[in-house]
Amino acid sequence: MPRYHLRFMKGPNYTLSLEFETVVEAASFEEALKPHTDWPITESYDHATATAWNPGTCMYYQEMWEAALLPEGEKS
Repeated sequence: MPRYHLRFMKGPNYTLSLEFETVVEAASFEEALKPHTDWPITESYDHATATAWNPGTCMYYQEMWEAALLPEGEKS
């Protein structure tokens, strides 16, 4: 099963703070992020990452989840 590195970041632009990170196994980006957020998920063009941004934030303050697909066999 694919593994994803999840991170939650928030704060003013240019000074985002990493608040939480973990590695999970899931069948898709949606399944990996679903236990943590109900924000809309956008997958990158190359299907290597996905983000879920809080739609209630503005351009000066952000809250977001990021998921990165880990290569097979990577332990991080």
